Amino acid sequence: MLDKAQAQLDISCKRERMVSGYAKLWSKMIREWRAPRDNDAVWLMYSASYLFNTRGKKWAVDPVRLSNRVPEAQMPESSEDLHDLDFVLLTHKHIDHVDVGLWSQLKGSHCHWIVPEHMTDLFSRETFLSSLDYSVAVPGKEISFAGVRITPFESPHYERSVTGEIIHVDSTGYFVETAGSSYLFPSDIRTYDPSCLQPFSNVTTVFAHVFLGRSAALVCDPPLLDAFVDFYLNSCPKKIVLSHLYELGREPEDCWLSSHAQRLAKAFNASNGEVEVLIPEWYKEVFL
Repeated sequence: MLDKAQAQLDISCKRERMVSGYAKLWSKMIREWRAPRDNDAVWLMYSASYLFNTRGKKWAVDPVRLSNRVPEAQMPESSEDLHDLDFVLLTHKHIDHVDVGLWSQLKGSHCHWIVPEHMTDLFSRETFLSSLDYSVAVPGKEISFAGVRITPFESPHYERSVTGEIIHVDSTGYFVETAGSSYLFPSDIRTYDPSCLQPFSNVTTVFAHVFLGRSAALVCDPPLLDAFVDFYLNSCPKKIVLSHLYELGREPEDCWLSSHAQRLAKAFNASNGEVEVLIPEWYKEVFL
C-alpha cells in the first residue's frame, strides 16, 4: 500500500497552491487563451475541464472553475472572461464536470452549447434553453459548427461493484476534428472495452482520464493499469493527455495524483515509445 498520510499531504499542498494563486493563474490563462494564434493549445481549468484555442476557434469541454469544488477559492467573473467561447461540449452530470454557476454566467454570450440528451433536463432547469443557442448531442450524429466537426458517442462510464451490480452513468464522449488536428474525449471511462474506440483511429490527441480501479489509488499495483494503457493506445494517437488528477473532492484512496500519471507515462513509453504523453499543469498553456 502507498502511504495515505503522504497522499493526503500531496492533495492538501495542491489545494493550497491552487487557492493562493488562483486569481493570478486564472488571469494569465485567460490572456493566453484570448490571444491570436496559428496553432492549437489547451488549458486545464480543473482536473478534467478543458479550455481550447485551436487556431482561433475557442471552445471548452466540461468547463468547471476551482471554486465549484473548493469553496475557499476566489470565484472569477467568468461571463466576461469566457465571452469569446464559440462552443461548449458537455459530457455527464457528475459534479466535477458540471458548474451550473458558470453556465448561468454565460447565458448572455454567443456560445453554442452541445448538450447530451441525458443532460437536457438539468441544463434546462439551470439556464432556460430557450434563451441559448444549443444542439442536442446524439451518439453517431455529426454536428458541424464553426468549421469544426463533432461526433458524439456513448461513453462507457460504468463499472461492476463488489457485489456484482453494474453501476451505470449516462455519459457522452466526443471526437472533434478541427482544421489541423483531431481530438478524442472518451470522458470518464471505468470499464476499458476497446470496442468503444473502434470507430476512431490515428487521432492526433486522446484525452485520458486516469482511473485505475475503485478505491485503488493507494494500492502499489493498481488493478486496471495495463487495461488503461491498452485501451488508450487502441485509438493509435500521436499524443495522450493524462488528466483527471487531483480531483479535490475525493478521498485519498480515490484521488489520482501526478505519481500515478508518471507511472502511466512510463507504461505507455514501454508499450509504444512513439506516442508522446503529456501531463498538463492546471491553468498552464499546453501546445498540441
